[in-house]
Amino acid sequence: MVKNIALIILLAMSFIVRSAFAAQDPTAPLGWINNNSKVRVISQTQLPTLQSIICGDQHCSVILNGTVVDLGESIQGYKLTHVTDNTVTLSRGSKKWQLALFADNIRIN
Repeated sequence: MVKNIALIILLAMSFIVRSAFAAQDPTAPLGWINNNSKVRVISQTQLPTLQSIICGDQHCSVILNGTVVDLGESIQGYKLTHVTDNTVTLSRGSKKWQLALFADNIRIN
């Protein structure tokens, strides 16, 4: 009976010790990544920079990242949907971004 209890305790201890090991090898060099682990890389395109708004009689064009873009055209996957005197609206999928020509927080010394 004592042997059975000792055997049960040893088995329980082996499960406890097995679960206590770290998920990452503590002896691995700093910055080392296990090749077996799956790393998910998310690429994200950068929002275009508004440089200028040019409005004529009935037509407005904008310059985004050095490229002239008309209403309805796309640049880097962003579609130009609306143009005002100092803002433009870009859309991508169901999301929208409003870019201002001038920053609201201009400091004057």
